[in-house]
Amino acid sequence: MRNKLVLVLALVFGLLAAFLVYNYLNNVTKSAQQRLYTQVVTAAQDIPANTAITSVMVESKPFPNELRNGKEIADINVAVGKISPVAITKGEVLLENRLIKPGESTEQLSYVIPDGMRAMSIPVNEVTGVANMIKKGDRVDVLAVVPATDQSPVSRSVLVLQNIEVLAVGTVLNPSPTPTPEKVAAPATITVSVDPQSSLKLKMALQSTNFSLALRSAADKNIANPVPFALNQF
Repeated sequence: MRNKLVLVLALVFGLLAAFLVYNYLNNVTKSAQQRLYTQVVTAAQDIPANTAITSVMVESKPFPNELRNGKEIADINVAVGKISPVAITKGEVLLENRLIKPGESTEQLSYVIPDGMRAMSIPVNEVTGVANMIKKGDRVDVLAVVPATDQSPVSRSVLVLQNIEVLAVGTVLNPSPTPTPEKVAAPATITVSVDPQSSLKLKMALQSTNFSLALRSAADKNIANPVPFALNQF
């Protein structure tokens, strides 16, 4: 009799447990079916840090709306071409505030340099640096007085480079928009963006000539072709 009672109780508890599991799974299924999803961009593969994202590296997948934080990227084209400072794991959702577009202003100079360009610093003073009025984002020309040589016995002034972008002034990448009341020391350098060939010209000008910068109008992108001016032409 006792064994039968134990068997009956075991059967009852077994049925109750089965019912509870069934009910739980049923509720989970209904909840999942009622969820709202939005297509977001995720990593289709592991993406190393500091790698330009291509279309094959990402894919679009549904993501529950209640888990979104508003920073998810919904369009693959928005992610393509951008760089992540940290590695991204396959399946990870890409967030707008975690990606950097080359050329955007950040706290790291390497992300400011346009693709294919190089950053070089030019030592300046109040005269060669246009009275310290050059600002980040301005464009300048590099002028140089080339000393006399056996081939060119008269020194001459030449326009070495034109329309080069200023990436930073001094050692501050992102200057404060509100000037401080105390006197700020004049910057000792200006960092510009040049292509590899122009970097060689700039290096030669910095090392072997008497150079200075000329500030361009913000709207002037034209390339001039001035004739070098020799000392004996005065």
